[in-house]
Amino acid sequence: MQLYAVNPVEALSIYFLQSINIISYWEWKAAGGTAEKAIQYKREEPLLSFIQAIERAEDEARGITSGF
Repeated sequence: MQLYAVNPVEALSIYFLQSINIISYWEWKAAGGTAEKAIQYKREEPLLSFIQAIERAEDEARGITSGF
């Protein structure tokens, strides 16, 4: 959580074990993504990719039940 506050792109890259660029981070933020959501999603689905997490956050923001 502390790293997310200082450098969210690096924190998400480490947490999702994949390279995340600033554009993907902006998509995450636009979808309502937070550090807490990232943790929740990975606990529920450990193999979830960052793109899938963005899609899930977008679905939740629209009130749609996600398939993930």
